[in-house]
Amino acid sequence: MEYIVICDFDGTITIEDTVNSMADKFAGDRWRDLDEMWMSGKYNASEISQKILDMMNTNEIELKEFVRGIDIDPKFKEFIDYIREKCIEFYIISDGFDFNIENILEKNDIEGLMSFSNILQFEGSKLLGVYPNSNEDCKKCGNCKSNLINDINLDNKKVIYIGDGHSDKCASKKADYIFAKKSLADYLRDSEIEFVEFEDFSDVLSGVKSIIS
Repeated sequence: MEYIVICDFDGTITIEDTVNSMADKFAGDRWRDLDEMWMSGKYNASEISQKILDMMNTNEIELKEFVRGIDIDPKFKEFIDYIREKCIEFYIISDGFDFNIENILEKNDIEGLMSFSNILQFEGSKLLGVYPNSNEDCKKCGNCKSNLINDINLDNKKVIYIGDGHSDKCASKKADYIFAKKSLADYLRDSEIEFVEFEDFSDVLSGVKSIIS
């Protein structure tokens, strides 16, 4: 049996959601009403995301220093070492930004991971979001994880999904095995969808070992 691992980034690989953290730091509390609109699933996620970016008073140098201070799950490296040892395909699929992912992985000396996310660009002090993988038929997320899984998993391998939040709900339904925490776990529990709840990547590592053994 062949497997592919799809993993969220914000709040899953990282201890905290990097986009929420940078909004708290550089936009104050004003952005939270917009976040509630996004969570409702009734509004265009890309447009809401850009409105939050517009509220942020920062620049590339300052933001880079900030995001590189965000911690990752201390067991993630051990998990990745195992995935590489077993030659299992692994992808980060995030509704956050490439800038955050790249800087945090680099800070933690983690190289060579493939990721799909929204793109963050800078024009002086203005932050611009680019959303190359949005779904025009849905628009609930800036980065459509469900479509990306379809595009990536061309060989129909068994999908192991790891996530924690709102943007993982649809995508997790594409999985054969789900590891979830926080609001994703609550959603799956309420929806009576089978999953394994985890606290950190030591739990995920144990679970994946039992799956592929």
